[in-house]
Amino acid sequence: MKPNKTLDCTGLFCPMPIINAKTEIEKINSGDIIEIIADDPGFEKDLPAWCKVTGHQFLEIKKEGAVLKGYVKKK
Repeated sequence: MKPNKTLDCTGLFCPMPIINAKTEIEKINSGDIIEIIADDPGFEKDLPAWCKVTGHQFLEIKKEGAVLKGYVKKK
């Protein structure tokens, strides 16, 4: 999967990764994919829930050690 934009939210905790994702997803085109990198354990549940509320398509979360990489397609 090749994201159109990558957002690094490591070191940030709830709710900042989602707030930053909201800001950045507004800057990309519909159908584009954003990759969000975070190390907040709550991000794994927060990202799919945020997508459900906003209508963006949650694609997946990959775990790489303590780091989570979430992928969302803009509606």
